[in-house]
Amino acid sequence: MIEPLEIAALVEKFASGRRGKSAALKYAIRQGVTERVLRPNDELPSTRRTAAALSMSRNSVIDAYEGLQAEGVIETRRGARPRVCALPSLEPTLAGAERPITLSTRGKVLSDDHRAGYVVGRVDAFSPGLPDPALFPRDDWAVALRRAARRDLRGLDHYEAYQGLPALRTAVALHLKRHRGVSVAPEQVFILPNTQSGMALLCDLVTDAGDQVLVEDPGYAGARALFAAKGLEVAALPERVHRLTDGPGGQRGAAPEHRARLIYITPSTQYPSGNRMQLRRRADVLAVAEARNALVIEDDYDGDFVWRGADVPPVFALDRAGAVALLGTLSKSIMPGMRMGWLVVPPRLIEPVQRAHRTLGLAVNVSVQAAMADFLTDGLFARHLRSAARTYRDRMATLTAALRETLGEAGRVSEPDGGLQVLLRFADHVDDVAVAEMLWDRGYELLPLSRLCLERRKAGLVIGFARANAASSVKLGSAIAGAVSQR
Repeated sequence: MIEPLEIAALVEKFASGRRGKSAALKYAIRQGVTERVLRPNDELPSTRRTAAALSMSRNSVIDAYEGLQAEGVIETRRGARPRVCALPSLEPTLAGAERPITLSTRGKVLSDDHRAGYVVGRVDAFSPGLPDPALFPRDDWAVALRRAARRDLRGLDHYEAYQGLPALRTAVALHLKRHRGVSVAPEQVFILPNTQSGMALLCDLVTDAGDQVLVEDPGYAGARALFAAKGLEVAALPERVHRLTDGPGGQRGAAPEHRARLIYITPSTQYPSGNRMQLRRRADVLAVAEARNALVIEDDYDGDFVWRGADVPPVFALDRAGAVALLGTLSKSIMPGMRMGWLVVPPRLIEPVQRAHRTLGLAVNVSVQAAMADFLTDGLFARHLRSAARTYRDRMATLTAALRETLGEAGRVSEPDGGLQVLLRFADHVDDVAVAEMLWDRGYELLPLSRLCLERRKAGLVIGFARANAASSVKLGSAIAGAVSQR
């Protein structure tokens, strides 16, 4: 039989400092069983003796014992002392035998590091694609959040609005019409945690492992990593898209080497070049999608910051066959950590996307949605974008001018049509990975262009300018020039 002083020793060993005597006693006995200090069928002292030894009320001991009995750790019977239960399910753990979990084939593919070489994990003033957090309108956002938290959503704070709050979906549709020239019904809009989840959802709906997806070359590494993790064959979208539908000798017909089920493009602001896809190429992509019965994923990731040709609508606006899904973000332009994006699908995909969206659990916090709906409806989102765009345009000009001055013939840079990064091009023989590694040692996180290429290697660096200033830009340009000269 276990003596009261032994129970006191267990409490001292396992539960010293824990708040609540009853909780401490329960925890100590549970740990004693887990670590085999207490063995199956060991008798515990009565509640009265335990209470006396621990200087606690008997009712507290009774509460602890009853909790342990409910957990199946001990058993109690009238007229008998409590006994430790036999717990065979704990034996492997108690014996120290670790049982590794075997990953499935899908799990192995999903858990591979598909981003190796793309993302280095540190953020600095020139990290590509990130907004300046100092420009975020925190006071306006705080007001919107407080108001949303107090609002009675009339049942929509349960599961009725899984697709997204109607007010936010309506506000997104209106924003797209005013600022991107796209007319959609709120029913076509889905609110997501981020654009990556939208890509994953669409992949699951229209592709199987082994299917082909065509991507821009060079192109966005995050999308490429996701497609690889889904088991898709990632291939480069040809420079001349008609090759996908022209057979041998230029005859019209399906080219057997291309069997794309998905086509991923960033036409408004191509990543990483920052250039806009020409109208002829947009039409060609649509023709290919129709001929292949493929789905086009149009990522409008930087559609909020278009420096030239803002009146050019997305490819989605040209689609008449329901072949394009449009992705965008409500957070990347102001605060990426907010984690909120949107997906617009053609009418024929509304129902399957609704079901998949719910099955995959892609709902977004309703209070944040309500705040964002107000932010859009009250014009605060658009006001912030206008103000930030003026600042970013100036910083883009500052960085490009500094790079031209400091680099001379060592690199070529031009202002992009949109986005928050510029592409600095080197001669193709330059080892841009080595240059980026040297700059990493000096505190810069810049993305080598060659890591974004699939078929034809090109050299350069992708550089963000959202937090650039004159002094830091000149310093960066000098650092790049020094690194290139050593390569």
